[in-house]
Amino acid sequence: MKKLLLFSFLAILTTLIYSTVNAQISFSDALKTCEPYTKQGSIEKNDEVFNLLITLEKSRNNKCTYKEKIYQDNSYQLLTCNFEPSQLAFMSKSMKKFSEVFYKQIIENPIFEAKMTTNGEVFQKYLANPKYCEITHSRR
Repeated sequence: MKKLLLFSFLAILTTLIYSTVNAQISFSDALKTCEPYTKQGSIEKNDEVFNLLITLEKSRNNKCTYKEKIYQDNSYQLLTCNFEPSQLAFMSKSMKKFSEVFYKQIIENPIFEAKMTTNGEVFQKYLANPKYCEITHSRR
């Protein structure tokens, strides 16, 4: 009986730990306070597959760094943006609205939740501005 209870307890504990570790907050929530965030995925466009790695992290100078790295063949393109904490509330709210509008597309391909370049409002106001973002290219 004790073994059965112990086994049941361990099974429940393992499930809870696994769920907690693998659960990730939404991108818009992470963006609001610049919580560390990572999302990998791929996008197919014109019969080509592009692999993406999106990260969000606090930088040393108290800014929030957003990176969107797109791999294809033997090269990649990297968008790196640094935002002030005061800009995060607007972007978080915009990304939350974006996720609500494009909910079905995000369910089909979760990478779009964090791909800020697909949000026209954020793109126009921040991502297209070299004051905040830069694009670099590299061959591997």
